[in-house]
Amino acid sequence: MLATALALAVVGCSQAPTDPVRALLADLEAAAEARDADRFASCLSPAFTADHGLTRAEALAQLKRYFALYESVAVDVDEVEAEREGDRARVRCVVLTSGRARRLPGLDGLLPPDEAFRFELEVGQEGGAWLVRSASWKPVEP
Repeated sequence: MLATALALAVVGCSQAPTDPVRALLADLEAAAEARDADRFASCLSPAFTADHGLTRAEALAQLKRYFALYESVAVDVDEVEAEREGDRARVRCVVLTSGRARRLPGLDGLLPPDEAFRFELEVGQEGGAWLVRSASWKPVEP
């Protein structure tokens, strides 16, 4: 699910990282696990684009719908590679997600409990903050 992919393009950290790229990814994780679409979108550049021409506004709308369907969302990130060059970076990772759908008639079996994606993110500093500028992904076997 596209919203799952966007919502879960993050790296788990138990402490606040000092690297701005890791801090951005930790913010994305916290927002996804809190199911807070507005907080997640605050980590996206105003000019954010994703696969198939998805814009920031469209991503926010999809995240709101996705988060409304789930009681809980959990994220695990593996194989993180970050190539930083000045005020920008390319990040590659595998994101494993799990979630528990809300108990509503018809949702059982429709929403996947687990998914995995390989992501490529372009991140950079804009106005003093590090933001996700673009994202692409493809599903992988969990």
